[in-house]
Order: sequence, then structure tokens, then C-alpha cells
Amino acid sequence: MKKGYWVSQVSNIKDQELFLKYVDATAPLVERGDYKFICGGPVQATVEGDPMVFGAVLEFKSLEEAKNYYNTEGYQKALSVLGEDVREVVERNISVFEEW
Repeated sequence: MKKGYWVSQVSNIKDQELFLKYVDATAPLVERGDYKFICGGPVQATVEGDPMVFGAVLEFKSLEEAKNYYNTEGYQKALSVLGEDVREVVERNISVFEEW
């Protein structure tokens, strides 16, 4: 079975404190094996396209798992740290890919 991946690109963090609380809230999800954290952190350079400030790559066991993960109870609980409207705290894109 091919793996699925999330690529998250953050263009603006409006509330750094809440964003860091969200990052901390996702740590137990990694620890229990919901996904594998491949890499992430502050963007070191933009070689093409719009500048981003933070990024992350997450690996899931399958494409379906990656596609459905946003709506899982565990992720929604972590996401709730950001409040009613995520966009008030962070501007980002989350894309889902399947390995080739």
C-alpha cells in the first residue's frame, strides 16, 4: 500500500503563542503513531513562489488515512487550540499527496 503525505505550508502566523500551543497539542498524536513526523520548522529559504514562514511534512500509512486525518477526533482536538477560526491565528495550506 502506498503511503500518504501532508505538506503544510504556513505563510503567516498571526498569534505565535496560540500556534506554538497547537504544535504542542499535536505531539501526542505523533507519539501514539497517528502519523510519522518527517520534518518541519521555520522555512530557511524560498527558491520559488510565495514566501512561507513554517512548513511540515507528515507521513501516513495510506492516502485515505492522510485524506481523512483532518477530520479525526484527535486532530480536531489539537486544532481546537487555535479557536473557532484557524485563519485568525495562522494562514496556511495543507495538501495531501500519495507516494509514487
